[in-house]
Amino acid sequence: MNSSEHVVGILLAGGKSSRMGGGDKCLRSVGGRPILARIIERLEPQVTGMVINANGEAARFAEFGLPVVADSIAGFVGPLAGIHAGLEWVKSNRPDVRYAITAPTDIPFLPADLVDRFIAQLKVSPSLLVARSDAGMHPVVALWPVELSTDLEDALRHGNRKAGEFVRQHSAIEVYFETAKVGGSLIDPFLNINEPEELSKADALLKEQMLFTQGANAMSPPLFGVAGWKNSGKTTLMVGLIGELNKRGYSISVIKHAHSSFEIDHPGRDSFKMRSAGACQIVLSSPKRFALMRELGDSPELAFGDILAYVRGCDLVLVEGFKREALPKIEIRRNGAASREPLYGTVPGIVAIASDRPKDENDPLPVFQLDDVSSIADFIVDRLGLEKA
Repeated sequence: MNSSEHVVGILLAGGKSSRMGGGDKCLRSVGGRPILARIIERLEPQVTGMVINANGEAARFAEFGLPVVADSIAGFVGPLAGIHAGLEWVKSNRPDVRYAITAPTDIPFLPADLVDRFIAQLKVSPSLLVARSDAGMHPVVALWPVELSTDLEDALRHGNRKAGEFVRQHSAIEVYFETAKVGGSLIDPFLNINEPEELSKADALLKEQMLFTQGANAMSPPLFGVAGWKNSGKTTLMVGLIGELNKRGYSISVIKHAHSSFEIDHPGRDSFKMRSAGACQIVLSSPKRFALMRELGDSPELAFGDILAYVRGCDLVLVEGFKREALPKIEIRRNGAASREPLYGTVPGIVAIASDRPKDENDPLPVFQLDDVSSIADFIVDRLGLEKA
């Protein structure tokens, strides 16, 4: 997020999904991942926090590690009720925030510059802003002044449940978003999924995009992360899992985040001399292995998706660090770690816990002993639906 204006994301998942046969359509899979996980991944870098609006059992969304709020007005009266509930949550929990961005959780191609585009317009027109594309206006993809929660409640109490009517009554300014290119196809950036056929279309588009960007034989492998505070034993568990899964016949790749400038080359080596001379990339190749070193200079760190594009030809990618990425993770809780504060509830994607402490009966997630590597490996295989090696 480039703006100094803090914005909270409200993810609207409170509908009945009747045309999809009921259930939570945002938990259905596109491109091998839940739609909601993809939306979180795209919106998280743009905001300073997120909350999910959903009705019913909040545990359905536990793995995403975000707070869940239900409509404050019962009866599934529409997205305005979810927006109202989200704005009330922001008022109570983030009093420093003046604006919230809302997005339904069935639009998997949410623009990566959504918030920045709204903020740019906000400087010209400080009011309610809504998205428009060639398909028309999208009143629930909008930047809302938090103070509008009172007007929303009044409208709902008086039977005004239409989002389009509400934003027009409040003289909302439209912000235009161009057609997006996904792979080799042009699509509306707010393409939403209401029926099984649209789910299949979105899934095909995402697969086309992966083929287009990574090559026909380079589909992204399944991901699973290990998260924890410093000195929690992340690397020890990673090493154990690599050995256990490799023993079972799975090929494993690893992505590990380093928090400082690291060095894998040494003075005196030919490659070090070439880097020192100004080479921005060096590829070392031998009959046994190859390595790519790339200098970033003053450029920002690569996005996780860009790093993933380099990882190919394996059954599973284990990820250490990158805890803000919306991928399934196991949280390590270990005596002697830098903190005892749980990550679950603040970090997206926590689906299980590995701990050296006694099990807390209040934990809503599966809990494993930290040294029970075999059971943790079983969980990962079942969770990702990996074919038995």
